[in-house]
Amino acid sequence: MYERLYKKIDRLAALKWLISIARDWQQHLPCIGQILFGYAAGWPSPVMPKLLDPDQFPRAPTPMQTNWIVSIIFIGCLIGTVISGPLSNTVGRKPCLIVGGSTASLSFLALALIKHPYSLMAFRLTCGVGCSMVFGVNLVYIGEIASTEIRGMLLGSTGLFNSLGFLVVYSVGNYVPYDVINYIGMILGIVFVTGILFAPETPIYYIIRGRNEEAKATLLALGRKDDAEKVSELRMEIESNHKVKAWNTLLKVKCNRKALVITSLLHIFQQASGIGAMLAYTTMIFEISGSSITPYIATIIVGAVNLAAGFITPLFVERFGRKILLLLSTFLTGLTLLILAIYIYHYNTGNPAVLNIRWVPLPVYILYCISYSFGFGVLPATLVGEMFQLNVRSAGSAVALCISWLAAFICLSTFGYIISGSGVHVAFAIFSASCGLAFLFTIFFVPETKGKSLIEVQEMLDK
Repeated sequence: MYERLYKKIDRLAALKWLISIARDWQQHLPCIGQILFGYAAGWPSPVMPKLLDPDQFPRAPTPMQTNWIVSIIFIGCLIGTVISGPLSNTVGRKPCLIVGGSTASLSFLALALIKHPYSLMAFRLTCGVGCSMVFGVNLVYIGEIASTEIRGMLLGSTGLFNSLGFLVVYSVGNYVPYDVINYIGMILGIVFVTGILFAPETPIYYIIRGRNEEAKATLLALGRKDDAEKVSELRMEIESNHKVKAWNTLLKVKCNRKALVITSLLHIFQQASGIGAMLAYTTMIFEISGSSITPYIATIIVGAVNLAAGFITPLFVERFGRKILLLLSTFLTGLTLLILAIYIYHYNTGNPAVLNIRWVPLPVYILYCISYSFGFGVLPATLVGEMFQLNVRSAGSAVALCISWLAAFICLSTFGYIISGSGVHVAFAIFSASCGLAFLFTIFFVPETKGKSLIEVQEMLDK
């Protein structure tokens, strides 16, 4: 029944996706982990005001401690990324997902029970370790277990489920006590781990470990009979790739070296656009800007817009060129940040003209989210998959992701110091300037990869 329906609605991607969930539900279980990651990343926005409430948090953190509580999760993400790579090849993808989800869930429980600024820092760190293990291994797990016909949809929907996590914490977090916010995070982790217990290990992991019969059994259970017949060929391909010294090839081959520099700098610019601060401090930003829309309501609207943008973004990426989208995205993102910087400066200096346009922050913020989503938010990761040679793609992706986490920590931690010392408008002006640099970098150094084969892309990078 599912097969007939699937063929009839081939052009209707949304319905196709829903039917694939019913038919291949096991392959969609990792998406719950992406919700968990988004929930943890958006946690500071509703929580920070509650940390100043003595009834909910007996010992209020200092501004410096709050800054570390918000940003230290990305140090945890960096640690988790370094750990999960080799661990997933040793013990398996599924155990890594279970360990990551359990770590995040226990961290949320500890955040609810132990109310001290330094404990918050420690458990936000461990939460970052767990969530990044889920985030990173999820991409590998989905790529290895999903059937060809839904793999693209599943990988493309990870950002959508991240946005859903943000929307959940924005919507619920502003209206429930501090403890409940963390208990919800714990429950998300438990649901994810429980789901993964019923999911199979990936056939690629079995092949890596020489367990070919188990790989075949898994592929047959997933309805991938054709792939099950090619296990021996996959084994030979994996063995040949393992003989290649990935790190040596990554740094010494010109096309890979250029790809590493381009993707790493794009990830740095991506984080320097302020996305981490904008999403973590959303409620506070609307309070500081004097928005005529209630900050909590405005935060929920922003979360809903991010979710909606997750549906729209794939249409842009596949229809237009990578470079033109990146140029348009960086330009609009920088422009919206500049408008917000100018508005907040005049609001803080008491300019009477601003009192009549207090509605400005919300639509400009929404435009920021949309312009970031359709280009800057997805294309650096897309280029990682398109610019590296196959045998070094995993290593190149790991480096780019680690640099991204480190840049996110630096940007988010310095944001707190900038707004306390110089004001939010200065931080937004810096973010806007970073987008300007990304725009110029894209013009001169980022190649167009749409419609080109891997060999053609590498030839461009070799010039």
